[in-house]
Amino acid sequence: MQKIFVFISSLIVCMFSVGSYAQKIKKPEPDLIPVFNGITIQGDIALVVSSLVSGGETFTYEASTQVDLKHKFFPILEIGYGGANKTSNNAINFKNSGLFERIGIDINLLSPKKDEKPTSNLFLAGIRLGMSGFPYSISNVIVTDDYWGKTQTLNYSNQTATKIWYELVLGVRVEVTRNIFMGWSVRTRTLINQDVTGVVAPWYIPGYGNNAENNWGFNYVLGYKFQILPKKNTLTIMQFDSINYQNKTTNNKPN
Repeated sequence: MQKIFVFISSLIVCMFSVGSYAQKIKKPEPDLIPVFNGITIQGDIALVVSSLVSGGETFTYEASTQVDLKHKFFPILEIGYGGANKTSNNAINFKNSGLFERIGIDINLLSPKKDEKPTSNLFLAGIRLGMSGFPYSISNVIVTDDYWGKTQTLNYSNQTATKIWYELVLGVRVEVTRNIFMGWSVRTRTLINQDVTGVVAPWYIPGYGNNAENNWGFNYVLGYKFQILPKKNTLTIMQFDSINYQNKTTNNKPN
């Protein structure tokens, strides 16, 4: 019985010793993707086309800056200018214009397999918080008094509004050539602050669209990515290349 106890104790000690030695000699796998991978500047082509097609009734021009972190997280700032000049069938005219901005983040849903280079193509899901403060005017509003049978034309000028909303985004980015990206995204928009009862509300909100509780949008962007060169002593994605791997193997062979 004593011999069995000594044997088991010796076996346990041996296992712990081997495990401890293995932990010491095992090198942690290096993180081959740098934290900061460049900045992409992009403009929306679809909004330019839709502005031309609308004939000036509505217009939106938008650009954005997106940062690549670990090729996984993409903080983004979108800035634009939009407005409307629309006359309805009953001759009521609405006019406004103003700046808008959105801030948010996208997450790349594509993950490379182990020991593979991350793809430059992206499948993104994200969220935005948008805001626009703008002046607007509504003219030629005809009001009829049913009791007296009289009509009156009202004009609402120098009105102001500030609208805040959030967006859920799903999109794709493809590298068509070196550092040049194209892609599309669809998004749903929901207003956070609603119109006050009794106030003449704006018909159109820059960066959001028609004034409704829920809205949607489509973007098609063209962008250029400004790459940041890694430091000399920093491991980079290029270590995945087979040429580098073969060179290392050759250098490690004994003479």
